[in-house]
Order: sequence, then C-alpha cells, then structure tokens
Amino acid sequence: MLVNYFTSFRFVPSCLLVAISHMVAGQTPLPIPDTLSGPVIDLSVVEGTREFLPGEPISTYGYNGDLLGPTLILNQGQEVTLNVTNTLPDLTTTHWHGLHVSPENDGGPHSLIFPNTTWSPSFTVLDRASTFWYHPHGHGLTDYQVSMGASGMIIVRDPLEAALDLPRTYGVDDIPLILQTKAIVDGQVQLHTGLDSVVLANGVRNAWKELPARIVRLRCLNGASERTFLLGFSNDMTFHVIGTDGGLLEAPVALDRLRLMPGERAELLIDLNSLEGQEFQLMSYASELPNNIVGAAQVGNGMATLDGYDDNALNGADFSLVSFTVSAPLATGTTSLPLALVPTNSYDVADVDVTRPFTFQPQAMDPMGMIEGPFLINGDLMDMDVINETVTLGSTEIWEFTNNTMVGHPIHIHDIQFNVLDRNGLPPEPWESGWKDVVFVPSMGSARVITRFDDFADPDMPYMYHCHLLMHEDEGMMGQFLVVDPNAIAETDALDDLQIWPNPSQGGTVQIGMAPMSGPAVIEVHDCSGRRVHVQTVGASTGPATLDLVGLAPGAYRIVLLPADHRLRHAATTLIVQH
Repeated sequence: MLVNYFTSFRFVPSCLLVAISHMVAGQTPLPIPDTLSGPVIDLSVVEGTREFLPGEPISTYGYNGDLLGPTLILNQGQEVTLNVTNTLPDLTTTHWHGLHVSPENDGGPHSLIFPNTTWSPSFTVLDRASTFWYHPHGHGLTDYQVSMGASGMIIVRDPLEAALDLPRTYGVDDIPLILQTKAIVDGQVQLHTGLDSVVLANGVRNAWKELPARIVRLRCLNGASERTFLLGFSNDMTFHVIGTDGGLLEAPVALDRLRLMPGERAELLIDLNSLEGQEFQLMSYASELPNNIVGAAQVGNGMATLDGYDDNALNGADFSLVSFTVSAPLATGTTSLPLALVPTNSYDVADVDVTRPFTFQPQAMDPMGMIEGPFLINGDLMDMDVINETVTLGSTEIWEFTNNTMVGHPIHIHDIQFNVLDRNGLPPEPWESGWKDVVFVPSMGSARVITRFDDFADPDMPYMYHCHLLMHEDEGMMGQFLVVDPNAIAETDALDDLQIWPNPSQGGTVQIGMAPMSGPAVIEVHDCSGRRVHVQTVGASTGPATLDLVGLAPGAYRIVLLPADHRLRHAATTLIVQH
C-alpha cells in the first residue's frame, strides 16, 4: 500500500496538541517526511493531488505519496538497493543528486524507467555525512516532473559526524526543509511563466514548526526550479553554517545571510537556548539579492526581462519561508555550538592534471536571448548521442566556467564533489570552503572548481553536467562526460555500432546487423538497471544474427556485442521491447 507520508498520523502527542494551540491562525504545521532506511528501499513514483490553495485540488507527483517523498537515511559504507517503480503514464528517471555512484547507478537521462517497470540500482554508500536529495532527471522532463512534486531528501551519516555533539533527532531538533516555489495557474502547476508565487516548505504554504529551546539543526534544500533564496531570520539572529552540498565544514561559519541556489543544500545551526516563548521566521531576503539572479528585483539588461518576471510579487521582495515558535528545552539535546567539525582535506592545485574550460553563451545573441536562452555550453546544446568531455580515471582537474550571459547559473556536476577555488578571481566565501556539487557562476563572470575523478570508469555510460535552473537544463544547457580507465585494454574502432530490427520489438526474435568478424562474439542483453538478463554466443559472421527475446518484459534494454578478440571495441545499442 502506498502511504501519504505527509497526512497520515498514528497518534497526536499531548505536547503537539499544546504546541498547536500556540499556532498562528492560517498557518499549517510543517510536515516532516517519514524516513526509509536499510539495505533495500522501495520507492514508487505516483500521481496524486494536493490543495496548495484552499478548495483547489492540483494534480501532483510524488514518491510513495502524492507529493515529495520520504527521507532516505543511509550510512557510509553500507550496501543499498533502491527499487524505483514508475507508475506514471510517462517515462521518468531518479537521480541521486550528489551521491558518488557509478554512472549506471546515477539515474541520469540514460537510465529511463518506463511506465509500470522498476529500476533497481545497487551500490556502496561512499559519501561523507551530509544532506543530498533525489529527483527525476529525464532529458526534457526534469522541470515538469520536479515541479509536479517528485523529489525527496537523503541524509548520509558517518562515524566522524556521529562523534560530534550535534542535533540529530530527526523532526525534533534536526529538521529537513525542502524549500520551493511553484507557479499555479488555472488549477495546474505551470512551467516557465515566471509566476512561481506559491511558497512551499515541505510541500505546504504558511508552514509553522515548534522548535525546542536548544541548538537546532536545519537541513535546507533549495528544490525550486529556478528561484534563489537569500536565507536569514526575521529576528536578525546569527546562524552558523556547518555543512554544504557534500559534507561538513572544518568549523562553523557565522552568518546572517546565506545565498541558496536551486540544487544547493546547507546545514544550519541556530541557538534557541534563550528564546523560549518567542516566534520568528526563516526568510528569503530577496530584496538584497544582486540583479541577474532569478529571484532578485531584476533579471535583464535594460532592454528585456524574463516573461512574467515583473508581475511576480516575490521578485526582489522579502518573504517568509517557515515560521517557528520556541518551546521549552528538551531534557536532552545539544546546548552549545561546536568549535570544530571535521577535516575537509581539500584538493591541492599542485596536483592538477587538466584544466577544462566551459563557456556559456546564448543561442541567440539578442537582448532576450541573453537572459532567457536557450543557453549553450562550449557552443553546443545537449545531444544524447554526443559525449562532450572525456576524463581520465584518477585525474585531478580544474573546471573553469565562464558565463557570457545576463543571468547567473548554478552548475551541477554529477559523480563528484568539488572545492570552489574562486569566483570572478576572488576566493569563495568562507561557507563555500568545503565540499560542493553545485557552484554559482555569476552573470558575465566566472568560477573555478577543483575535483578528482576516482572509483568509477565506464567507456559507454556518461555522467552529466548542467545548469540547475531546470528550464535551462531541459532546453539543452547540459553536457555529458565519460570517465575512462587508461589501464584498460586498448580498443580500436574495428566494429561499427549495432543495428537491430525491428526496433521497437514486440518480443520473439530480432535481427542484429554487425560488421564482419573473423572469430566468435558474445551478445549480452542488459535491462535498465544494468542486470544481464540474456547471453547468446555468435560465431564468425558476415551477416545478421538472430537474437531470441522470448520472455523479456516490456522495457528498454542495452544490447552489447563483446568480441572474443578484446582488442576490438565492443558495440552497443538500445532496444525497446513492447507487448
């Protein structure tokens, strides 16, 4: 049975009843997503409905419920299998944003989950303790499916984090906050209108939460499609950043404002020891955002602006994300801020093997194109059949981003975490000194990051890099890179790509056309989770071979030809089976 994790309660504790009595009229208790953990985790992408505005049910997507999804709790070093079943009427994928996994487990746009099928990636959790998230990543579908509500949080724990005196009672003093804005027009979630004026925290408007008078940890995720939040508190209190996208910092960083762009995460500590009985709000102080960041007062060049942008009252305005009331202190819990956290062990520029440049520019060099796109990376739009970059396994690289557009871009790189070296030639802010997988590249500016590509190599399955403004991503501001092992057996181009017909197939048999071979080869059939489901040997060939597909379920399969002569490059293609 699918459970709506946001509306099903087994009981209401008496302390919660007291807390609700103090809630301001018109506010909604902040839902705390349920958690899933263990060696096998089952997720289903489903359709649902939700009333964001009173009396107006809206169609939504979610994981295991009508909106968003459960928080996945993973431990560094554990083996986990994630069974993702697609019950939507459309293709989807699920990307584990920020996790360091092999490309076949990453959930990028090549790992399609067809309707009524299940994708089951399995991997060892290699990441440091941090806050990650998961969401669809189908090419051209990401913005729509995320905006419809399909996303959830991931919390990774490790021994170094466990040894620190930090709040970690989930939902009590360790609070997940998925912050979003949506455009809802005529009873539907809309895309690309600029009218994303519905502010949501964990899927509800006017969210309210009671917090204990102790040190409290807020795990903030910007899950919005385009909007940047400038976080701060209505009582002007100082907060401390303890972690960013990929791990804890070396020491807390005191701030009163924090820029959080789409895809970014930040863990904050707030000291409520002396605030019992007080109320305050987590705010977005968008009036202080510099122009040309989506959410600021202006994104434009004096000659054009984004469609609908000036009609959205949130742009350039300060608004509340969540309201908090401080209750009595817990009998246990964290009472003081830590002085130190964990070693960062950042990468050293002296070890760099390659500096790789990336330039962003509009497809159309006119005033509107400069702010609305589509945007090119190194002169190209995303092409599923083109590998844009090839990286050597084990190499340390600087990725250098130059932004020749009039809008700032948050750039996400799959597979790895990186350290930000500089932005516009200046060192990053102290809170950006740790591990990141999203970097802000300012309008008409630049940013550099350093990273290393360890652990995973695949000559065929790529990782992605892209802008995390989801409209930009879906319109083609994305590229693909392979990580290759230099010690692998040398390959040649002696075999052409496979040809299969009929494709799509109704099952039964198909014909495989291939280049002439002097010796035998093996044909392997892999399902969308990478599992080998069929093996067939073919002899020396000058013509097509027959492949028996009897018994294969509907779905997408990868057909791989492996020559006995390992000096020859193997060939592969995709086959769709329909019944």
